[in-house]
Amino acid sequence: MEIFINGEKINIGIKNTKLLNVLEKIEANVIKDGEVIVELKLDGEMVDGKSLPLNKKVKVLELTTRSHREILIESLYLLEPYSDRFFENLSEIEEEMSDIGKLIEMVSFVEWVFGIVLSLKEATAIDLIYSDYNEYVEEFKKYAEEIFEAFKKEDFVGIIEVLEGAIVPLLEDLLANSKDYLKEVLKEESRKKILN
Repeated sequence: MEIFINGEKINIGIKNTKLLNVLEKIEANVIKDGEVIVELKLDGEMVDGKSLPLNKKVKVLELTTRSHREILIESLYLLEPYSDRFFENLSEIEEEMSDIGKLIEMVSFVEWVFGIVLSLKEATAIDLIYSDYNEYVEEFKKYAEEIFEAFKKEDFVGIIEVLEGAIVPLLEDLLANSKDYLKEVLKEESRKKILN
């Protein structure tokens, strides 16, 4: 089996070429390097983790990996356009409360933004640069959990109240600071590349 990671042919040093064993070994190396697998191709075909053909004989395995910071950088670039969509949905749902699809999209958006907020804390030094960032994370967490709980209970009015009363101001704060956060993350990523 030929193995390529980020376009570079590698030898992982194992004799057993069962797909599961190979993937476990590669994943251990990728995690050790502080990266995540974002794309997997077997014999040129894209697959996801749910539909791995574990019994199929594979000739070529290709992986694309990215660091947590690289994913975070991409997310920060996408924050503004995705937020615009969130605000559109919010104004539309205020008029028509029965649109469950929009509500699900907005709850998913809050979950995604919460991931960005946590990643900024865990994968960068933002919390050391901005002294109130930890407080911001705790506040976002509290209201995100309230939304997730209200969603489980199908309390759609409660979701809208938390979105308007708490999440919107927190999101506006994140948007106002996102360019500064992005600059810091880019600096950290370039320092990491210089050190490697």
